[in-house]
Amino acid sequence: MNIKMELFAKVITEAIIFKLNYSDIDLEKEIDSKAVTVLEQIQAVLNKTGVSDFDIVEEIVTIFEDNGLDSGSCHDF
Repeated sequence: MNIKMELFAKVITEAIIFKLNYSDIDLEKEIDSKAVTVLEQIQAVLNKTGVSDFDIVEEIVTIFEDNGLDSGSCHDF
């Protein structure tokens, strides 16, 4: 990344954080709600029968990706 882009990203990040700190959005509630939804999706995958472990891991990685979460590099092939 070039220096101008890094500085621009920092300014944008700070602006967003400032706005969030002074907004009426209940961030804790929003994050908790999203976390519970992701956990319910993962639980549903784990409760499937007749599915190989590989396919279960693949589905969980997909859930992470669909929700913008990093699933790590151990399944990166």
